[in-house]
Amino acid sequence: MVSFLGVLSAVMLFVFAKPLARILSGGGDAVCAPSLMMLSPALLVMGIISSRKGFFQGKSVMTPSALGQLGESLIKVVLGIGLCAVFVKKGIAYGAAGAIAGVTAGAFIQAIVLESFYRRENKIKGTYSTKKALEVFKISVPMTLGAFGFTAVMLLDSLTVPKLLVSVGESFPERLALMGYLTRAMTIYNLPATVISAFTASAVPALARARAEGDRGKSGESSVRVIKLILLAALPCALGMMLFPKELFLLIYSSKSHASLLALYGMIVIIMPYVQTTTAMLQTLGKVWAPIWVTVGAVVLKAILNVVFVKAFGIAGAPFATIAAFSVAVIINTFMLTRLTSLKGAVKVAGKILLCALLSCGGARLIYNTVPSVITLLLCVMLAATLYFALIFIFRCITKSEILGKE
Repeated sequence: MVSFLGVLSAVMLFVFAKPLARILSGGGDAVCAPSLMMLSPALLVMGIISSRKGFFQGKSVMTPSALGQLGESLIKVVLGIGLCAVFVKKGIAYGAAGAIAGVTAGAFIQAIVLESFYRRENKIKGTYSTKKALEVFKISVPMTLGAFGFTAVMLLDSLTVPKLLVSVGESFPERLALMGYLTRAMTIYNLPATVISAFTASAVPALARARAEGDRGKSGESSVRVIKLILLAALPCALGMMLFPKELFLLIYSSKSHASLLALYGMIVIIMPYVQTTTAMLQTLGKVWAPIWVTVGAVVLKAILNVVFVKAFGIAGAPFATIAAFSVAVIINTFMLTRLTSLKGAVKVAGKILLCALLSCGGARLIYNTVPSVITLLLCVMLAATLYFALIFIFRCITKSEILGKE
């Protein structure tokens, strides 16, 4: 089924690349059409990637997924930059398409890695039946919708923000530039967000086991552990983005223009992974549709706030709207979790993790202020990471057994 959807999506994206590109540019030229065409083949293997990742996640084995993503990232960078350098001679649009070709190649590499691991497994041979397929479909639809949060946000911003910028008088080149700055911040956001999501995904099956055994105490412990993992990964990344936005933009993009967008995405790097992971937790605990309606409501609120905030604050209004809308989802999801399981100790451990992140990232910022340079920035990042890692053990935010995945 996922392969069928992948093929259908690939064909539609390729065929309708030009009209979609015009929509994404706010009614201007179809400058990103070659990139969309180049991206479409990646959808052909999404069925393999998603189903194999799900298979290994269900067994709490994350090595194949990790190696697959490493392979994808390596090919994406090396091949993407190489093809960009070759095709950019024909124009910027073709250079971008060359870079996107690296993304597509990376997806195929990840599919090959995952499939090779899957074929080594000793699997119980099953038989296909329509009844089984419908059962899987019934479960997978709400789970898929629950994971759609930030993807919906990105799509919403791509479709609405360019048009809203038109209404405040921005010209076509200015709109493209502003969306480029937004994409820069979003790209940096995606790195920690992807790591956090993968990090916490491995903990959710333990919650499913606890619920299946009817052990409310163990269920509560697993829930607190998942929330702890989210905060352990998210808080230092968020504070780093908020305290060093100009420096990170300058280091990565050689420009600090609109770096304030990265500081806003620092907030989002806590909010969105939390919403998406707690949605999966609630569904695991039996609340299948309720968190989805919360996410849908947050997306609708985001769309409304986009209109208000983009007109008031320009391009910064888009992340402001995301923060406001999904903060409501954070509160509602947390409230629903407290009704289903015990979150005893969650507030205390969250406070300790925040303190560790503040000490390490705040200390790095103070050192950087004394001797600002690229070398100092890199040393401060390494120092902050080392200090944070030490502090979370000193304050017992996490134990050795939790890192090793032992119950």
